[in-house]
Amino acid sequence: MSPAAASLTPAPAVRVTAWLLAAAGTLPFLAAIADAARLGGIGTVQIYGAVIASFVCGMHWGAALFAPEPLAVRLFLLSNVAALFAWLAALLTPQPGFLLLAVIFAALLGVDRHLRARGVWAGWFWQLRVAISAVVVSACGWIGMAA
Repeated sequence: MSPAAASLTPAPAVRVTAWLLAAAGTLPFLAAIADAARLGGIGTVQIYGAVIASFVCGMHWGAALFAPEPLAVRLFLLSNVAALFAWLAALLTPQPGFLLLAVIFAALLGVDRHLRARGVWAGWFWQLRVAISAVVVSACGWIGMAA
C-alpha cells in the first residue's frame, strides 16, 4: 500500500465511531478484571479475547491485500500464526490463556507499529491501536496473573 493511502483523512464521524467501538470492545476485558478474583465467567472473556485477536489478524490480512509482495507474505504468515495461537489461548486454562493473549495482543501491536512505519496505517489509527492495546494487554496480563 502506498503512503498516500494511509494519509487519507476520514471524516470526523468515522474516527469518532472507530474510537467508540474500539473502546467498547475493551469493556469485557475490564469487566473480567472485577471477576478475576472469583474466576466465574472469565472463560467467556478468554474466548472473546481470542475472537478479538483473530479480528485484528483479519485487519492485517486486509492490509496484506494491498501491500507489496514481501510485506504481504509476512502479514499473511504472521496473522495466521497469531490467530492459531489465539485459538490455543482459548483452549487453555485461564492463567496461561490470558497470559498468552497478552503476548499475542502485544505482538499484534508490534505488527501495527511496522505497518505505521511503512505508511500503511494512518496516524490516528495507530494512536487508536496503541491506546486500546495498552488496555487489553494490561487487562489480560492482570487477569492471567490473578487467575
